[in-house]
Amino acid sequence: MTGELLQPWRPRAGEWDRPAALHLYRRAGFGARPEELERALDEGLAPTLARLFADHTAPELRASIRPLLAAADLELLQAWWMALILAGGAPLRERMALVWHDLFATSNDKVDDVRLMHAQNELFRAHGLGDFRVLLRAVARDPAMLVWLDGDSNRRGHPNENFAREVMELFTLGIGHYCERDIQEAARAFSGWGTAGRSFVFRREHHDEGDKTLFGRTGNWDGDGALGLVLEQPACARHVARVLLEAFVAPAAAEEWIEALARVLVQVEWHIERTLEILLASRLFFSPAARRSRIAGPVELLAVAARALDASLVPKRAARLAADMGQALFRPPSVKGWDGGRAWIHSGSWIARHNALSELAAGAGGVAELNLAPGLAGSDESLPARVLERLLPEAAGQAPQAELERLVAAGRDDARAAAVALVLTSPEFQLF
Repeated sequence: MTGELLQPWRPRAGEWDRPAALHLYRRAGFGARPEELERALDEGLAPTLARLFADHTAPELRASIRPLLAAADLELLQAWWMALILAGGAPLRERMALVWHDLFATSNDKVDDVRLMHAQNELFRAHGLGDFRVLLRAVARDPAMLVWLDGDSNRRGHPNENFAREVMELFTLGIGHYCERDIQEAARAFSGWGTAGRSFVFRREHHDEGDKTLFGRTGNWDGDGALGLVLEQPACARHVARVLLEAFVAPAAAEEWIEALARVLVQVEWHIERTLEILLASRLFFSPAARRSRIAGPVELLAVAARALDASLVPKRAARLAADMGQALFRPPSVKGWDGGRAWIHSGSWIARHNALSELAAGAGGVAELNLAPGLAGSDESLPARVLERLLPEAAGQAPQAELERLVAAGRDDARAAAVALVLTSPEFQLF
C-alpha cells in the first residue's frame, strides 16, 4: 500500500478539475493566475507539472538586486525576493528556496550583512532542486551560516558546538538519532571553518587534527568527512523526506509516507527535483489527506491571493505585510525557523492577516491593481459562484457561499470587492 501511494496519479474523467489544479499550483508554486489555471485545465497534469518545474524568470529581474546591495537595506532584499515570488517565473525553484530558508534558518538580525543574506538565498536557488548532499556541503561553507552559528569561534582546544548541533538536530537527523559525543566530535571536525570578509576560509592552525569518533567510527575526520558520516545515517534520508512531505503534502506526515519517500530519495541519488517529480505526480499528493491540509504561511498566502486575483501587488508592501503576519523574510525568529501551522493564526497574526487580505481585495492606496474581470464580471446574482470558482472552488456550496449570498442580497455598492474580501479572509481560504 505504501508503494502504491507514490505511484503516478491517473485522474479519471473529471478528476483533473479546478480544485486539483489549484492544489498543485498552491503547493508546487505560489498559486495560479486565471490564464495559467485555464491552461492547466485544458492541457492536463503532465504539461502543468513541466511548467512548474521550469525557470522562466526574466534575467533582468533576477539581476535587479545587485546594484541595490550596496545600500545594505534589508527591506530592498525582502522586496526583491517577493518580486521573484509574485512574478511566478520559477514557481517550484522559489518555493524550494523558501523551504530551505526555513530549514537552514539564518537571520540578518545576527548576520547583519545584506550581501551575505543575498548570497545564501542565491545558494538555495542554485542548489535547491539538485543533490541534497551538495546543498548541505554548500550550506556548511556558507559565510552567513558560519556567522549565524559562530563558526569563527570554533577552534582547536575550544570547540564551539553550535553548528555541529544544528546540523544534526535540525538540518539532517532530528533528535534521537545522535548522541552528545557525536556533536562534540563533529565540532572538532569543523574547527577552523570560518569566514574572511564575505568568503569561506579554512584556518588550518585552528583545526583539530586528532582522531574523532562519530557514530561509532574513528578517524581523522575533517568537516567534509563529518558531513559524509551524517549523510550515511539512515535517519538523514528520512529527515529530508519528512521536510519535503511537510512542505508539499501534509504537516503531520505518516511514518509510512516518510519511509517510502526516503527510499525514493536514496534511489535517485538524493536529487531533490527527481524526488519531487515523483511526489508531485503521485496518488499521495492528490489524495484527500493532502488536500487543504496546511495552514498557509504569510508569504504564500499573499502570493496565492494576489495571483488568483491577477493583482499587481507592490513587492515592498507585500514583504511588509508578510512580516506583519509573522514571516519577515531573512529574519526567521530562531535557528528552528518559523513554527508554522497553528502558530500562523494566533490572535495578533489573525488580525494582521485579515487587514492585509482586506487591503489586497480593496486595492487600497494603490497597493494593488485588481483585474476582477473577466472572471468576476456579470450579474450580482451569479457573483457568489463566480468568486468561489476563482478563489475557492473547493468551498462551493459550503459556508462561504451562503455568506456571499447574504452579502449580495444586501445590495451593497461595493459588493464585488466585499465578496472578494469575505472569501480571502475566511478560515477556508487559509487552508492550502
